[in-house]
Amino acid sequence: MSIRLFRLRTAAVAATLAASSLLAFAEPVPVPAAPPAARPVPSGHLGHITAIDPIRTRPKGTGAGAVAGGVVGGVLGHELLGGTAATVVGAAGGAVAGNNLERNYREGASGYTVHVRLDDGRSRTITMTHVGDLHVGDRVRVDGGRVQRL
Repeated sequence: MSIRLFRLRTAAVAATLAASSLLAFAEPVPVPAAPPAARPVPSGHLGHITAIDPIRTRPKGTGAGAVAGGVVGGVLGHELLGGTAATVVGAAGGAVAGNNLERNYREGASGYTVHVRLDDGRSRTITMTHVGDLHVGDRVRVDGGRVQRL
């Protein structure tokens, strides 16, 4: 009985080895590939703010600067150089300088230009009267002529 058991075991081991050697040369079974991960479609409405530029305005002078400058210029021209011509030239120069000083002092921003780089690669420039709490680098949505932070 032990010879018979030995032969059965030997046959079983031989069959196992044969099967494993055949598997080594068998072609691999193709495993179905996982579907690619869904990539977000670049949006034409979402992006990041790249710059915010103020729109500077220089208002017309009220005349107060010109009058004050003319008076000061006329007095300085008369006192330093003397004569009527110096007084007139000093008054004219002072009026021009005073008007420019007044206009520069009252200069302000009438609005803002907001530059947005959209996710689809395009750039948009939107003009707004107020930017509120928007800052460069903010993630935003562009809807028509409005920019809203996300």
